Amino acid sequence: MEHSGEKFSETSFSDKDLTGHVFEDCSFDKCELRDAILTRTRFIDCKFKSCDLSNAVLKSATFRDVAFDDCKLLGLQWAQLATLVNPSFRESNLNYCGFVGLKLKKTTFYKCNLRETDYSQADVSESDFRESNLLNARFNGTSLLKSDFRRAKDYLIDPIANQVRGARFTLPEAQGLLAGLGVVID
Repeated sequence: MEHSGEKFSETSFSDKDLTGHVFEDCSFDKCELRDAILTRTRFIDCKFKSCDLSNAVLKSATFRDVAFDDCKLLGLQWAQLATLVNPSFRESNLNYCGFVGLKLKKTTFYKCNLRETDYSQADVSESDFRESNLLNARFNGTSLLKSDFRRAKDYLIDPIANQVRGARFTLPEAQGLLAGLGVVID
């Protein structure tokens, strides 16, 4: 089923099977997509505002030029997607998500909760993590070149196991760069 230019407001797709649906230039406002099956579903040029997509099944789905503002996206395994191009996340909750191995250059994660999120082997260079909470987020073999972590908090990033050249940090949170080096700060 194809949807073009449609506006969905306070609509519940929770637990629904949307396999193969195509949403192009659609907006979702206060919609529920918790536990929805989005297998091979395509979202192109869509905007999500105050929506809940927690634990949705993303297998082989496509998200291209999609913006999430004030959304709840808990436990999503973004690496299962067929395509993830130019997403934007603002003031959203992405706790327990997996971005393992994805190429996400210049992605916005502004003021997001990113606790326990896995960025291992991902390329998030030139991305915006400003004012985000990264408690127990995993960075291993991650490209963070020129990324912006100003006023982000609770991150532990090993500068030897990750590429951090040109990344921006603020004190005192930048001490999280030294934790992996075994340095003691008094």
